[in-house]
Amino acid sequence: MKHPGFKVMARLVQAAVACLCLLLGGVCNPALARQAPASTKMPQVSVALSTDAIELGDSLIYQLTIDGVSAAEPPANIRASGAQIEFVGGHDESSRSIMTINGRTTETSVLRYIMQWKVTPERKGPGAVEGFAFDVAGQRVEVPRAAFNVSEAKPNPNFTLTLESDAKSAFVGEPIRMRLVWLLGNNVRSASFTGPDGGSDFDIAAIDPRGPQGRGRQLQQNEPYRSVPFLNGEAIITQSQAELGGRAVLKFTMDLVVTPRKAGTLEIGPFRVALDEVVGQRSGTLLDSFFDDSRKLRRSVVTSNALKLDVKPLPTEGRPDDFGGLVGVFSLEAKAGNTEANVGDPVPLTVTISGPEPLEALKAPNLELQADFASEFKPAPEGWESPLSAVQVPGERTFTTTIRPKLASITEIPAIRLPFFDTKTGKYAVATSAPIPLKVRAAREFTAADVAHPGSGTGFALPAATASSLTSAAPGVGANSESLDALRDQRVSLLAFTSSPTGLLLLIVPPLALLGAAVSAWRSRCSDPAREQRRRAVREASRALAAASNDAEVLRALRIALAPFVGAQPEAVAASDPGGAGLAPEIAERAESLLRTLEAGAFDGAKIDIGGVKGRARELLAMLK
Repeated sequence: MKHPGFKVMARLVQAAVACLCLLLGGVCNPALARQAPASTKMPQVSVALSTDAIELGDSLIYQLTIDGVSAAEPPANIRASGAQIEFVGGHDESSRSIMTINGRTTETSVLRYIMQWKVTPERKGPGAVEGFAFDVAGQRVEVPRAAFNVSEAKPNPNFTLTLESDAKSAFVGEPIRMRLVWLLGNNVRSASFTGPDGGSDFDIAAIDPRGPQGRGRQLQQNEPYRSVPFLNGEAIITQSQAELGGRAVLKFTMDLVVTPRKAGTLEIGPFRVALDEVVGQRSGTLLDSFFDDSRKLRRSVVTSNALKLDVKPLPTEGRPDDFGGLVGVFSLEAKAGNTEANVGDPVPLTVTISGPEPLEALKAPNLELQADFASEFKPAPEGWESPLSAVQVPGERTFTTTIRPKLASITEIPAIRLPFFDTKTGKYAVATSAPIPLKVRAAREFTAADVAHPGSGTGFALPAATASSLTSAAPGVGANSESLDALRDQRVSLLAFTSSPTGLLLLIVPPLALLGAAVSAWRSRCSDPAREQRRRAVREASRALAAASNDAEVLRALRIALAPFVGAQPEAVAASDPGGAGLAPEIAERAESLLRTLEAGAFDGAKIDIGGVKGRARELLAMLK
């Protein structure tokens, strides 16, 4: 007879085994595993502002933190009330830790991705980055609203910012030179300029004060220039000396050009500069290293005055029919590549236009609208081009094209017209180039009639073939003689081909094959526009590389080719981009190596073998095709 306690113990053991089997079955049994619902952790989103109180003219950082993922696409529907918002970038801040205590190892993983935006308020009062929803890892997440308040900047006696203008009135489209003058009575660590971009009322641009050879080059520490953020780009400011409050101070000048686009009274400004003012030294601690910045900083915003500009409309009286909207005082010079040509031969033509900056939107004259050109010359179908090797001189732009003379009676390339509105006289005027002497020779035209009617009055005749019977030649060297008499006239016409199936195939199949190839090429371009864009970029880069004469121009050609592959503008392509662009490893390594070499020459002054890098660049372009 068994003890009652033993029975109780046996039942407890059976119950424990049953529970263990149930648990193990739920995990190990595939059928049960398939029935178990899958659990997906919802990403968690939080937002933060670098500050919730800001002065007008300054910027703040809006940060979006997503826990549960290591990567995410920036949302496209983010917007800020009363402010401009610009995506700064995102980075992975995931972490993984492993801890071992008494032989037991514990691993912890945290997934986190952070994105940031720069927010620049445009008016005083309350503002906010509005709430929105977007998809992260297949889940829809809600992002809360983040509010901030904007106040007017308080005056700072250590700094002044003044907007100056060369004129108080202008015509629509007339460029007006202005200046922002900044006086610094104290040291600053950083500065950023903001202000109105004009919208549809006016255009505004910063002018690089350096000469043609200095533009586009990295600034040197001993030069009297500095680069600062201005609106949505960069501006070069000039350093000099001035007086503020009876003492000598630093003076920085930003050259501007304002082009009004509508008539009436326009307000230009005010502009603002946000800066970190050095106000002292902070006390050091034992944790500070030798390289730590011990300066004590204070954030400050300096506001300029605003200027009013009286803008008058352009008159309609006396406006030339071919007026293209140029306002200012312009001149035009033309040169021809050669002074002799046959009818139909290409003649290189170059024009240089001088006028007030900015000239980025300047276009060369339309030769087809000039009657004397249209009747005597045929312009190139691709029109005017800007030579890649030309150095842009301030106030000048150069364009090149080719023209073909139509008649042998032409004795000169006529004057080229460039209508403009002269702001000094208040009337329309026309800049003209000097006529260029050109000697044109008649070109002999050879037509099918010359072949069909040999010996005609055209002065051209084919020798007539005389039919003769072939006979065996006597043995010897004479058997190897040649003669036109051995030829027999066996002319074949296209009409004869249609009398046989083989002839019809020979006539029909080649055109159909060419048509099919053309359709296939067209469909390929339409189905893959990105591939066509990359091909165009490589072709453009090949032309730029052929004309390159220094390492900077080779670097520019290489960036043109790589831009569509890395998804960036040419000027933003860097040596770190090809590795993540999905290129073949060999191509990416070649591109990175060549970019580093060229960037070293551009920024560090390293000596570069121009012939060697051009050869390497040609090999890389051939691999990208």
